[in-house]
Amino acid sequence: MKNRIRQCFGKAASGYGDAASVQSKVAYRCAQNTLEGLYHNVLDAGSGVGFLYSELEKRISFENYVSLDLVHPMLMEQKKLAGPLLVASDGESLPFKEGRFDLLVSSSAMQWYADPQKSIPDSFKMLKKGGRFSIAIFVKGTLGELAEVSARTGFGSVKELQKAVFYRDLLSSIPNLRVEFTDEHHEVYFSSVVEFLRNHKKTGAVASTGNISWGKERYLRFLDEYEKTYGGEQGVRASYEVLYASGEML
Repeated sequence: MKNRIRQCFGKAASGYGDAASVQSKVAYRCAQNTLEGLYHNVLDAGSGVGFLYSELEKRISFENYVSLDLVHPMLMEQKKLAGPLLVASDGESLPFKEGRFDLLVSSSAMQWYADPQKSIPDSFKMLKKGGRFSIAIFVKGTLGELAEVSARTGFGSVKELQKAVFYRDLLSSIPNLRVEFTDEHHEVYFSSVVEFLRNHKKTGAVASTGNISWGKERYLRFLDEYEKTYGGEQGVRASYEVLYASGEML
């Protein structure tokens, strides 16, 4: 699955900034949930093209900002940014000593983790006592329209996301972690189903472990069913569900 993630997001890297409008909004909200102040060492896990850094640099001060991502081409899109130290590595196997960071942030990344029950708590071990965090995770219900029509027509495949309660319970079980949660719903409208599919591909979020069928008959049926079910005066709808978590390591 990680190779598939590297492949899909690597191909999407150059156009991701223009296509990923929801991810950009999520990064803004994630940054707003971060307490203002000075942080000596910041870890941005799954930093992508740098949406979160661009928002945080307006809000916080820091000495070292480590921008880590699994996908090298995504990191290379951050070379135009002056501040972050770019690290190509796996967020589920962090190459740092525990207790090194004053701030942990992550936006639109942890839903891709293969073993979140282990790797997410391990991420919080990077925080010093008194360290802060702000994360945002896409949860079940995201692209529910796509999942429903794909299942009905046999065209395409959508990654099965965890429910919000899974992450709430997981984060609440981490010792000495004070955490607050917020849920948010986003809707984006496109002029056609074809436009939606093209935009979705440009975000790289087509990585999936499911079987994908690109048969013409199923494709045409998919377009028709999606338009009939989720089209309207505003256009063709795509929905996103986000869980935000922020707080402090006590």
